[in-house]
Amino acid sequence: MANERPISTDQKGKTLLYILELPLYLPRRLTIPLVSQEKWCKPFAVLSITLDPLLFALIWGFNTKNPQILIYAIGGSSIGIALGILAFYTTHRLSPPRKYLFLWLALGFLMSIIWTYILAQELISLMVSIGLILGLNHSILGLTVLAWGNSLGDLVSNVTVAKNGGPDGVQLAIFGCYAGPIFNTLVGLGLSLTFSTWAKYPDSCAIQVEDSVYETIGFLIVGLLWALVILPQRKMRLDRFVGSGLLAIYSCFLSSKIARNLGLVQFHMSPSYFMLHGG
Repeated sequence: MANERPISTDQKGKTLLYILELPLYLPRRLTIPLVSQEKWCKPFAVLSITLDPLLFALIWGFNTKNPQILIYAIGGSSIGIALGILAFYTTHRLSPPRKYLFLWLALGFLMSIIWTYILAQELISLMVSIGLILGLNHSILGLTVLAWGNSLGDLVSNVTVAKNGGPDGVQLAIFGCYAGPIFNTLVGLGLSLTFSTWAKYPDSCAIQVEDSVYETIGFLIVGLLWALVILPQRKMRLDRFVGSGLLAIYSCFLSSKIARNLGLVQFHMSPSYFMLHGG
């Protein structure tokens, strides 16, 4: 028709991108409830609270390799249907719930963590496959692609806060640099080891500790000591000397790990084991 406008290239690109993202977006949209006023949709909310117990049961069954996974699925479906019926009769079509808003927010937070776990598992499997195809050690991919990608968001946010945060921006950025890894190490390892020992109980969970672990911890201690010793000596002023030292330590660490993985440098220590007991 004469009045019809041709579809622009930009619109075609957005449509193609939407189609490509749909298989990844739709499962998350169906399981993560959004309770903001702008994004509230009662059918999606009821469907998400119905599917969440089933998804959690399937993940738990597959991870524990339990032969009774069908029982898990039936139990999760039953709980989900009950919660879905309850949500259908206690929520409004045009506005999100107000009375039990905290429970909805907690559920959304929990499902976001579960999807992060699922995507992390797939990312690790993809990296291992790429390493096998290219003949690379998966440790190199973990030290470069995974580590940089995992830290890029923190790097951008900390630099932005340091530049635009006013007089306290640098202090906030430093807190972010150290508080994030502390949380990942203590809470991340704590929860992981707790669930691992719980899943294997009453058997023990053996963790092989190789020399590379001691090497990594050694460089971490050197970096912490550098900041702990040099900063007070320079009256807590962050300058190029402090930053250059930290970058030099990281460069030595990365070069050492890559050289070892490529076989350019070799030294060996007897691996040891930590036995973790659940209960």
